Amino acid sequence: MNLLDPVHKKIIGFSFIVFSALWLLPMVFFDQIFEFIQERALEESQGDETVYFVFELISSIFWGITILFFIPRLILGIALVTGQKWANIPSLVYGIISLLNFPVGTILGVYCIMVFTAKKEDEDY
Repeated sequence: MNLLDPVHKKIIGFSFIVFSALWLLPMVFFDQIFEFIQERALEESQGDETVYFVFELISSIFWGITILFFIPRLILGIALVTGQKWANIPSLVYGIISLLNFPVGTILGVYCIMVFTAKKEDEDY
């Protein structure tokens, strides 16, 4: 298997796009549910600002993680599909990070490491 073939980078790019979309869509749904729960909690606490602060903090943490990991991975996926050279190193970094996402992310991470660290074979052998 020739890991230097550009098809491998396109496969990784499509995988990045799909996985990012599969995380972004539930985050939008989660945000709507979380807003509903926040409104009900504010009604129960009779306008206590501490409840509002806690819910906003939790929502901000989730959106921070989303912005930090999934939106750049979506951009990297588009860049890999279109063949941009600048996306190789950041994609390797996100591939290493995705090793933590067991089991599919681990497989994708190993594949990213194999593709982005592949070297040309010497033809002199």
